[in-house]
Amino acid sequence: MKIYVVRHCATEYNEKKLYCGRRDLPLSERGRAEAKALAEKLKNCSFDLVISSPLLRARETAEAIAFGHGTHVFTDARLIERDFGELEGTDFYRKDALVYRDEYACRPAGGESDLDVVARVYSFLDDLKKEKRAGAVLLVTHGIVSRVIRTYFCNMTDEEFHTYLLHNGDVAEYEI
Repeated sequence: MKIYVVRHCATEYNEKKLYCGRRDLPLSERGRAEAKALAEKLKNCSFDLVISSPLLRARETAEAIAFGHGTHVFTDARLIERDFGELEGTDFYRKDALVYRDEYACRPAGGESDLDVVARVYSFLDDLKKEKRAGAVLLVTHGIVSRVIRTYFCNMTDEEFHTYLLHNGDVAEYEI
């Protein structure tokens, strides 16, 4: 089975470089234009199923793509972005928050660690793998989740993990 992984298109928080985990933000004007362009780019890709994070920015991106394929969008909460807790809406580059980005087991107050995200995303991918589905699946998700998905398919060093970034509206392809 082929898996296409898409990171949702841009939001206001992405444009301002703010932590954006569980805040349910819509796409920005730029993000809506990106979603339209992404749908056009993927119009000749064949996929049987579209599964999205339930957050609005991912659903809007997924719906733009699925519309051109006549496909319904399903959601799975295991594809939701990392919960950044008290960091939500703050500057992504603030020095006191670097430990939460660089250490796998550190959780910001009220939030999740990278390891928490790995557990739920791997559970999702294991379940998808068990289905032994023919064809292709499109997943629309978030930055940290797309990074974790990559570790499921590719060995990565710590440095590669922390520097890998699927940009807003980008697509990665994997094979199960």
